[in-house]
Amino acid sequence: MPANTLLYLWPQRTFYLGELDGAVHLQLAASVLLFALDAPLLARCGSHSLRASSLLLPVGEKVVIEGGGRIALCYLDVFGHDLQHLSPRLQWQRGPVRGALAEQDAALAWLHEQSQAASPVTLDELAAWLEQLINPQQQSATVRGDPRIARVVELIQEDVACNRQIAELAAAVGLNVSRLTQLFRQQVGIPVRRYRQWHRLFVTSCLVAGGASLTDAALQAGFSDSAHFCHTFRSLAGMNPSQILLRPGRLFLQADLRPLAALPDQGKECR
Repeated sequence: MPANTLLYLWPQRTFYLGELDGAVHLQLAASVLLFALDAPLLARCGSHSLRASSLLLPVGEKVVIEGGGRIALCYLDVFGHDLQHLSPRLQWQRGPVRGALAEQDAALAWLHEQSQAASPVTLDELAAWLEQLINPQQQSATVRGDPRIARVVELIQEDVACNRQIAELAAAVGLNVSRLTQLFRQQVGIPVRRYRQWHRLFVTSCLVAGGASLTDAALQAGFSDSAHFCHTFRSLAGMNPSQILLRPGRLFLQADLRPLAALPDQGKECR
């Protein structure tokens, strides 16, 4: 029986469980916790390489993942809290890439079960499992975020289909453009434009989970058409969306749609 494919989405994290076909080139718009269910994967980042069954890849890096078989990956929170909780618990490091999570064996056993289960976990159950895996002691993150950057992220999310100019975003939080650009990259790890693209991918996937067609979802999220969405998906995620959404076997696509309730209708003017 073909293995399950899971794509679960929340505002804080995104989780994928499925097949990896050969090498994948990632331009990381968010940090990633990655598990290899069948055989260790090789991660290459610049001149550094690391082979492991669990990998922690930081935002902003260009990483090539080589291997195959089933993988599970979780895109982590935008402000680096998850990364801070996880980093000390990985045993190896090569450059910016870390490998071998302390809880790797138990996590892999659980992920194997979900890959073959007749009824995989619910959205809430998986959210709870990830929270326990990432922050088992429920510690508060010591990463101190700038509230102005948090507000810029909110503004982008509130009008995802709008291409607000960086000058407008900067003015809204009392910064000049150069300072916003600097602070945003320091806090989030990627430029404003890249984050907007990443959030549009998230919104498109959530809308598809809610029943929209890919074309309608892409337009509502601010892409010019589905081809624009697919190009952006490939550039950031390293694979075609069809490799996830159209793979043989059973696809379980779930999303927390509550944050999208106030999403402007397609065609509505940007504020």
